[in-house]
Amino acid sequence: MCLLLSFASFNVFAQTSPRVLDDFENLAPWAAQHTDDVSATLHGVHGKSGKALRLQFDFTDRHGNPINGYATARRELPLQLPDNYELSFWIRGEAPVNTLQFKLVDASGENVWWLNRPDFTFPHEWRQIKVKKRQIEFAWGPIKDRTLRQSAAIEFVVSSGRDGGK
Repeated sequence: MCLLLSFASFNVFAQTSPRVLDDFENLAPWAAQHTDDVSATLHGVHGKSGKALRLQFDFTDRHGNPINGYATARRELPLQLPDNYELSFWIRGEAPVNTLQFKLVDASGENVWWLNRPDFTFPHEWRQIKVKKRQIEFAWGPIKDRTLRQSAAIEFVVSSGRDGGK
């Protein structure tokens, strides 16, 4: 399982205070997505402060054998990004080592930017992850100008990695 908490953004140069993009009080905008053999569900739980989103996943078949795939928590969330920005979220989990991805998807759904962390060890205590503009990379898509200026959706993805499991 993977727990995510308040998601914030702020303009680094403007020194503005953080803006909470989701406090997880209402999970209706969120959807779980997963590959065919993987199970994934979303639940509201207590967070570091306030509410959190729990992405529960299982990368094993009915016999307990590891399978490849991914589990995603996705939300439509249009963002206009300034010239310089930082996005952050809090995370904790009781899960084996897998790949953690944070994705920003454009309105077409075909262009994706990400922070990709293979062999991610989920912390048992809440830890803040800060993602600066320079850490977000173009992942794939047909767009010619790969500069991220706006996105239409965000995704938190756990992809089966070194340990799989649940």
